[in-house]
Amino acid sequence: MNITCAHCSKTYRISDDLVHQICRIQLMCTACGSAIAIEPQILSEEALQAHPSGAALRQEVVENLKKLYPMPHILLKARTLLSGQKNFKELEHLLNTDPALAGRVLKIANSAYYGMSGKVSSIQMAATVLGTDTLLQIITLVGYSKMLGRTLEGYGLDSGELWKHSLAVAICARLIEETLQAKNGDDAFLAGLMHDAGKIILDTYIQDRQQLFSRYTHLTHASTTATEEKILEFTHADIGGELCRKWNLPETMATAIQYHHTPADSGGNRLAYVLNLADHMAKGLSTAVDEPPDHLKETLAYLPIPEIALKDLSRKAQDALESLEEDTY
Repeated sequence: MNITCAHCSKTYRISDDLVHQICRIQLMCTACGSAIAIEPQILSEEALQAHPSGAALRQEVVENLKKLYPMPHILLKARTLLSGQKNFKELEHLLNTDPALAGRVLKIANSAYYGMSGKVSSIQMAATVLGTDTLLQIITLVGYSKMLGRTLEGYGLDSGELWKHSLAVAICARLIEETLQAKNGDDAFLAGLMHDAGKIILDTYIQDRQQLFSRYTHLTHASTTATEEKILEFTHADIGGELCRKWNLPETMATAIQYHHTPADSGGNRLAYVLNLADHMAKGLSTAVDEPPDHLKETLAYLPIPEIALKDLSRKAQDALESLEEDTY
């Protein structure tokens, strides 16, 4: 690559390696002594073209979803048994085929979060006392905890880190719906658990492009989602929405997950706005969050929740997370 001194116009041939450094380099012109600054190239076309991206890669990922990431068997069967004519006896038999899972379901049912400490001794009792929707919510927690508890090296997430965040978002989403007096709190809870599931699927693709991701985020300070969009040309939210569709979950939920970072693009999907706010609230439970970003201001304008109610929601969410976290992971 050639560079030219801005003062005396002397041209120098430099190594391409200098351009690929991640920091600004300053050389001295031997002719006039002036400084020549070499700005790092963020991403070269050659580097981007070395890895598949765009529609072809997205299609490959989507085609592998159902084969590589089927809905947990127990959860799939439980959803079937609890829809229509509810068969609690068969559900109890199903869960008892996996004693460890059944034990975890009962442990969570007796947690402080559900207010039934020590009172629930069987699956049928859980269904009677807590209701089928709550029981399915508990089974969902157990079913997803292993999948969401993985270490994600590409994203730099330790074991259990994604699970804790997903649980926090689920709790916040449900509390938001309750505050709005909506009737789909259970859908919001499930959507909260699933909102970042696309990261599990994309993690190996991120690892394959780790240098590109690290370089881009370091030089631009871009968010994870913006970096995915730049390098893959789609995001974990897009793939999370596709996973919901493969699992035959409601389209409203799939759309909400797909647009949980950009709810204004969701076509008025209210759950997308709920997830957007819940995601922001959940991050605030573990670390201080600065002034709300512009997109969150749009969300707060869309969802009629007073600021004082948000503070109360955060307190309730923190209490709920503390009571559930240990029992679910």
